Amino acid sequence: MLVCVCDPQLDAPANDNGPKAIPTFGLALGFAFAVLAQTVASAALPLAGAMLASQPAFATWPFAAMLLGAALASFPASFLRDAFGRRTGFALGASLGIAGGALLVAALLQRQFAWACLGALWLGMAQGFSFFYRHEAAAASGRPAAATAGVLAGGVLAALAGPTLAGFAENLAAPFFLVGAAGLAAGAHALSLGVAVTLAPDPPPVFRPKSVAPLRVIVGPTLLGALAWFGMSAVMSGAPLALMGCGIGEAAVFGFIALHVAAMYAPAVPLALVGDRVSPPVLAGVGLVLVTAAVPLQLYGSAEAITAALLAVGAGWSIATVGCTAWLYRAGRPGRLGLALHDGTLFLCAILGALAGGLLF
Repeated sequence: MLVCVCDPQLDAPANDNGPKAIPTFGLALGFAFAVLAQTVASAALPLAGAMLASQPAFATWPFAAMLLGAALASFPASFLRDAFGRRTGFALGASLGIAGGALLVAALLQRQFAWACLGALWLGMAQGFSFFYRHEAAAASGRPAAATAGVLAGGVLAALAGPTLAGFAENLAAPFFLVGAAGLAAGAHALSLGVAVTLAPDPPPVFRPKSVAPLRVIVGPTLLGALAWFGMSAVMSGAPLALMGCGIGEAAVFGFIALHVAAMYAPAVPLALVGDRVSPPVLAGVGLVLVTAAVPLQLYGSAEAITAALLAVGAGWSIATVGCTAWLYRAGRPGRLGLALHDGTLFLCAILGALAGGLLF
């Protein structure tokens, strides 16, 4: 059923995609809760790895596992969305996030590094599903850049609220370090699940296959996007421990990561208004330049330089992602395989970036 092997004329899968496009606000809200979980997990996982790993070289493994989960989810997320509907796909992703956050809580309480990696993997799979919110918006709109940016803009408030909520959760869970943050990530995905189950109207009575753009259209945006995601992940994965090496307290690291995540989504606000007036390849190129500029800043090593690197790489990632997503839809809607290959490649390069960040920074 996942690859729709049934004959669509005789035995259509149960698809909950309604005949009308859903409002961008619903997509942005579901994505915002996923971003809240991402903000907390991105700050907590490197610290959890450093606390639980038997060797310092393994400290970035939980963060890399989160990215691996996102990459693994790209293919089922793409196929589930068209075969069974948006509600099924997004709800499954949020459910994995709830389970991943709960398992991370158990790992921290029992000091089990392997459990932390598995919980991070499930949190990453939830992240992989949530990034298909942007594809849903772009496919349903005549202005794919603006629609994509509109969904990403939903993450701004979630990112800004992340440190305050994480601090509150940590106080509730004291004296167990990071347990409150992990529970908050699970709770955020629970809210995302609540949004997901309200997305789709009644199912249409007939399944109709749609014509799709050729697979070759994904090559350009995938290559540029992969470079941007590699650089973003490398800088982000190395930043928490680098900041602590500069004398920044563990609790304050959440604030720096939230500032970075806010920079990841803040450019989407103006791009939602003017994004379609700029060529998508130009947007992708500008974003890649900003990501590249962040690497020497991170290598410089001071707290100020690391902060500037986090801001630059976050903004560059946002601009590049909006540009690459809009670029995908210039020749029509890509097929399931094309979308899965695109997002899967991005997350695989993010994994490589996370591993490189642990060695370089």
